[in-house]
Amino acid sequence: MDLGLEERKAIVLGGSRGIGRYTAEALLDEGASVAICGRDPERLNVAREELSRRGKGTVFAAIADLADADSTRNFVKEAHETLGGVDILIHNATGQAGQNAEGWQSTFEVDVMAAVYAVETAQPMLEESDAASVIFIGSTASKQWFGRSSSYGPLKGAMRVLANELGQSLGRKGIRVNALSPGATLLPGGNWERTSQENPDFYRGVERSIPFGRLGSGEEVARAITFLASPAASWINATHIIVDGGQGKFVD
Repeated sequence: MDLGLEERKAIVLGGSRGIGRYTAEALLDEGASVAICGRDPERLNVAREELSRRGKGTVFAAIADLADADSTRNFVKEAHETLGGVDILIHNATGQAGQNAEGWQSTFEVDVMAAVYAVETAQPMLEESDAASVIFIGSTASKQWFGRSSSYGPLKGAMRVLANELGQSLGRKGIRVNALSPGATLLPGGNWERTSQENPDFYRGVERSIPFGRLGSGEEVARAITFLASPAASWINATHIIVDGGQGKFVD
């Protein structure tokens, strides 16, 4: 199947590591150009160099603090100018899991408000595309409790609602908006890799909870995101897709 991503322009908020990085790789492999951002200059430079060796598309990388409205907006504008357009906007970054008031506020700014600022800024750019797509990366923690109360799950849930509402309103302007929630995903240097070392019994229990007996990979999640972002998914809008290998025991 041709996903129709050749010469498309994608912005990935985050993208220097984790699922965002795998998504940038998958988009480049399909012929798209990609803009990524991050806060760590060294990690961002490594990502830019490695991504530039994939595919034929342009790679743009810039420092951005997604907890700051102006920084978020400026990154989107710079990406648009460098890439020469925007067809795809993917919000992948997270403020992680604050438990006190400060942590809740930080997570809210990065997870929810950065998405709002980015979409507001990118909307006129996306309206110029004939296959515009916005994706908010959520988490199955917004669907079920995983043993620790924090801001992470509730605010990822807010992104599901936001995707539905924007999909209804922006769909009339030719812009699809969806949310995609990965389940437990094993990433280099990620939380689940640390858990496997620090609490192996708990980690094995999570593996047993998944029908395939293992956690998902970054590549598997990125392939789902890439399809959803592509023109091949043109009739998928204002919905929430779970990519967890059957880990969740709920019906969406």
